[in-house]
Amino acid sequence: MRSDPLAPLPMPAQGLAAPPGWAATARSRTPWLWWSGWAALALTLPLLVLLVVDGRSFNGVSVWLKPWKFHLSVGVHLLTLALVAAALSDAPGRQRALGRLSAVAVVTGVFELAYITWRASRGEASHFNVADPMAGLLYGLMGVGAVLLTGCAGMLGWWVARDRRFASGPVLQRGLALGLLAGWLLGTLTGAVVSAQSGHWVGGTPSDAGGLPLLGWSRDGGDLRVAHFFGLHAMHVLPLVAWAMARWLPPRRALPAVTLFTVAYTGWTLFTLLAAWRGQPLV
Repeated sequence: MRSDPLAPLPMPAQGLAAPPGWAATARSRTPWLWWSGWAALALTLPLLVLLVVDGRSFNGVSVWLKPWKFHLSVGVHLLTLALVAAALSDAPGRQRALGRLSAVAVVTGVFELAYITWRASRGEASHFNVADPMAGLLYGLMGVGAVLLTGCAGMLGWWVARDRRFASGPVLQRGLALGLLAGWLLGTLTGAVVSAQSGHWVGGTPSDAGGLPLLGWSRDGGDLRVAHFFGLHAMHVLPLVAWAMARWLPPRRALPAVTLFTVAYTGWTLFTLLAAWRGQPLV
């Protein structure tokens, strides 16, 4: 057993780029993740139409904006898990474990999207909605589902870190491992802080109407969604940074640079959380 699961591995001769068969492997190894991710993205198109033709609003914006954003986010998340799963080397029992992980991610992702879309169709809040016992129960289940969904990323990150035969080089391996683990930990932490409140605004106007375009983040007060966004997307930012560093730096420099960037990114995410808690907008 390796004493340091994130320690560099010998770099294979094929270099730093992702193997060209990642997409094909993702389709065959984790088909439910792959096709569910694409289905979620495909559903953003009819939701976009509803954004235009349905004039109803909630919190100052279209009732369909939140379902549109969540379909986009969950779709990207599921496809990310599928692609990372495809990067793993074969190991005894891995396919069965990936099947279980796929089931958890797809079920929780679909439940979250279905609940958010159903509430939006009624012009009602999905998050922070505890108006009656049933609403409180469903909101709680959505929170549990969100924790499990991000937990799938953390599990994959651990498997990447422990993979002795990872084929795309030690720098990308470290970036993927740290990115997925950071996305899990920071996403769960910031999500828990948001869920513990009665809303995501801290001071300022409790409306998305005057917020940042598309994102909706408050511009006259704190908004806890900012830190949650950065926390979750560590699983995308850190691997991309690692990929870039692997192209321009030798491994002995790129590896510590990836670790240092992870520390800086974590600090930035916690800074935005503290700023929002103090009622300060990002912009």
